[in-house]
Amino acid sequence: MLRLSYIPLLQFLIRYRRTALGPLWLLIGPSLFIALLGGLYAEIGAAEAQAFVPHLAVGIVLWTLFQSFVTGSATVFQRGKAQIMQGAQTTGDIVAVDVISTLLAFLHQVPIVIAVFIIYRVPLSWTSLESLLGLGLILANGYWVTYVFGIFGARYRDLSEIFQALMRIAFLATPIIWMPGAGGRGSVMDAFLAFNPFYHFVETVRAPLLGNEVSTLSWIVVVSITVIGFGVARITTERYSRLVPLWI
Repeated sequence: MLRLSYIPLLQFLIRYRRTALGPLWLLIGPSLFIALLGGLYAEIGAAEAQAFVPHLAVGIVLWTLFQSFVTGSATVFQRGKAQIMQGAQTTGDIVAVDVISTLLAFLHQVPIVIAVFIIYRVPLSWTSLESLLGLGLILANGYWVTYVFGIFGARYRDLSEIFQALMRIAFLATPIIWMPGAGGRGSVMDAFLAFNPFYHFVETVRAPLLGNEVSTLSWIVVVSITVIGFGVARITTERYSRLVPLWI
């Protein structure tokens, strides 16, 4: 276990070894996006910056985490081909290392949210700690997603391209760069969001941080996906994980 904990850190440091700013590059892109889009929305009156920018900041950072899990899952075993073929790591080790690496990149973007909350004076309370539960469930789902779709991605190489296209659509369909609005209750918008799993995962983290209550439906959807996902992962790994070295 100790070996698996330092491998992602070593890979992370090597990735930015010869760059001038190192891991700060993980902050620059999202920070500029949040600043420019937040300022634009405030300028045109589409939303108040006090409410929209914290909403956007948490959403963008979480979406980066989602996208890393989903799009990276399809190529996780191709990227770990050398370790698998040499017998240095099992498929489970490869997945664990990838999940930890994604978590490290996510933690390097958390200061963006902290800075936005300080600038816009977003009040936090003890109920904000509920977001840690939501984050834990996201990471748990990231593990089974990486394992299951890593296996299918080893067999079907087109899966990576499909996921990239789907995530672009899902980004626009999820309240990241837009806000649902209070007027959508009981309307088509409510029904639309109810069937968007990414929305429910985002809300389990963002709602407590912004002083809102997480809906019961969101918790039900997230917990259900987690339980079903691990069930699917168990069946998939038992049947197909031994074939991964052959497929890659």
